[in-house]
Amino acid sequence: MQMRYLISSLLLTANVFAATLNLTGTVKAESGDLIKDAVVLLKVNGNLIAYARALSDASGKFTLLPGKEAPGEIATPIAKPADILAMKFAGYQVMDLKGRSHSFNNLPQGIYVLLGKTERGKIVNLGKFYHKGGALKIGEATQKEQKIKNLAKLVTASGDSIQLIVRKTGYLPEEVEFSSFNEDVGTVILKRDSLEDRIDSVMALMNLDAKIYQMTQPLVGSFGNGTYLYGSVLHGGDGYSSTILSSMRNALNSYSVKIPVTYGKDMMHGAAAISGATIFPHNIGMGATRDSNLVRRACEVTAKESWAGNVDLIFGPAIPVPQNERWGRVYEGFGETAELAVMMGAACIRGYQGDKYNAPWRVIATAKHFLGDGATDNGVDRGNSSATDSVLRALHLPGYEAAVEQGVLSVMASFNQIRGTHQHVDSERLTGWLKTELGFDGYVIGDWAGISNSTNPGSHDGCSYGCTTPTNRDAVGRAINAGVDMGMNEGDFVTNLKTLVNSGTVPQARIDDAVRRILRAKFRANRMDNIQGPAEYAGKANLIGSTEHRAVAREAVRKSLVLLKNENSALPISKAAKVYVMGTSYANNVGNQCGGWTLGWSSAPSDIPGATSIPSAIAQVATASVSTAAAADVIVYVTGEVPYAEWEGDIEDITFPDANATQLSTYKSQGKKIVTVFISGRPREANSLLEASDAFVAAWLPGSEGAGVADFLFGDHAFDNRSNKLPHTWPRNKAVFPVNSTEESPNWFPYGFGLRY
Repeated sequence: MQMRYLISSLLLTANVFAATLNLTGTVKAESGDLIKDAVVLLKVNGNLIAYARALSDASGKFTLLPGKEAPGEIATPIAKPADILAMKFAGYQVMDLKGRSHSFNNLPQGIYVLLGKTERGKIVNLGKFYHKGGALKIGEATQKEQKIKNLAKLVTASGDSIQLIVRKTGYLPEEVEFSSFNEDVGTVILKRDSLEDRIDSVMALMNLDAKIYQMTQPLVGSFGNGTYLYGSVLHGGDGYSSTILSSMRNALNSYSVKIPVTYGKDMMHGAAAISGATIFPHNIGMGATRDSNLVRRACEVTAKESWAGNVDLIFGPAIPVPQNERWGRVYEGFGETAELAVMMGAACIRGYQGDKYNAPWRVIATAKHFLGDGATDNGVDRGNSSATDSVLRALHLPGYEAAVEQGVLSVMASFNQIRGTHQHVDSERLTGWLKTELGFDGYVIGDWAGISNSTNPGSHDGCSYGCTTPTNRDAVGRAINAGVDMGMNEGDFVTNLKTLVNSGTVPQARIDDAVRRILRAKFRANRMDNIQGPAEYAGKANLIGSTEHRAVAREAVRKSLVLLKNENSALPISKAAKVYVMGTSYANNVGNQCGGWTLGWSSAPSDIPGATSIPSAIAQVATASVSTAAAADVIVYVTGEVPYAEWEGDIEDITFPDANATQLSTYKSQGKKIVTVFISGRPREANSLLEASDAFVAAWLPGSEGAGVADFLFGDHAFDNRSNKLPHTWPRNKAVFPVNSTEESPNWFPYGFGLRY
């Protein structure tokens, strides 16, 4: 019998979150074979991040002890039940997974550690918990037993459940019955997933050449060599075609093994490679919303519009945890904390794929870039990270754990190095951490010529768009043996890999594992059973940029804007005020508000079909718009960064100089209210603009729906407790940069800051 074990509030605190956790057992297959490296999880409330995890050993045995994924001193609970009941707590502290303290008054949604401080000053770890957002209350009953119960009620949040789950690639997961947190649960029998039989039937038709072609993703040009089909094709950032999948369907007729060829595109913030598509705020703005349901809806829109444009593989979501705003890809991450990567990354995957592959519009989602792309020293794109394993596990790995638990079908390897090891050839992390510890059963894809560039760490152009630079054969062997399953745009990858297999350098078993993973993803995405794609979405051009979809993006814009300053009641602006928009040469270029990865790679066109510029949106609301600053009561100044992507966006100096700051100060001294709307893919030190403005709005890269900015400026926006808050610490003094903090300081606006009006 399977059951979900409901725990009383006292039992939860005294056992799950105390050092007495000691669950053991043995994992076997139905055949009786012992199973090594089965993943064993203790999950609280069905959270995507397990409280504790273990792997079965060669004899199938496992021992589940308290989790160690939290950093530093709070890594392992230290309190025993008797100890807790004997203690008098003088106060409590809440810390996030980065070890940073938070206020109880308005705690964001996320995963936290609760610490109790005794009257003698001892800090006691009372365990991890999930909080849905808002004020956090801890009972202060006089009886010690009742106080522990109140703490447990906080943790369990209305009687949530504890699950013990055992799973292994190729088997169906099993939820295990148990009655104590200190017992042997006996033998857990895992049943083979029937999907594996279907995969077997396809692989039986494939020889070595067919398998290697399945592991290959070249640039669009052909779907195979006339005998063997590629596993996938792609366009780079500057290319897109709506006819690829239809051409592939026709090409299948000439192949004996008709495995669909997926077509991959970087849809970084909406289906922004497709003309007329709905373009959402980049991830940094979505992180500012703190609204995971909104992120899911946005990614659902992206999946539907991608299908409408005949794209069935999305290279996203990006879930880095950027720590340095010099990095040119800061906007690709949801924020500087693990909790945002966990919440938002998993939500986006649900939007792309549904709940474990149940959405009719599902595409193959790709979590990227594994691992530590946001951790590079000095924020250098494709650079080296000196981060320790404990930091990587605490800060950069949780997003991938959540992605795996949600069922992401693909993970992309990263260009960066970790302490000198390029992530395309890092077997410890690709196979050890990702595939074994986390139990990821989809496929790992290389980044653009990432295997080639693994021989030249930090290279930005080892294989530029359209190139056919030969791939180093040794690098191919190292990457495939490390855990890469599909090579992206890798020149003579097919020839090199076949030679390596024939020489025994790459085992046949590694090839079979890679192909099985690729086919598993295609089956789950319904590509094997429905070559035409979902009839209600595939090729339906009317879905692209629909009114309904744009409404979701407009909501996202409203919730993503962060108000850093608001003096003299500058916001909201009266709709009857005389408003002048300054900086129109910048603001009328809608490509600036969309940023990179919009109808191209690092740049964006100035005219984007269907997009609404911020000035035109303001003109539709302000009934007394004026054409000169002299005639205005309110001046809205729109300025910011110009589009960039990847290393082209790397900077040394985070200061944003603006020649118009002096003029704004003059206008302000004349009694005009100055509202600055700052467009950027990251926080910038912009003190001159802050001082010259009555109100300063961090607008990030809002995308196509400039009307959402007008909604915010003119008061057509109701704040909630979670949204419109900084996803990154915003520096005011570059001498202390880089900084990541929730603490108030004159040197920065802290993570989570955001004024209301």
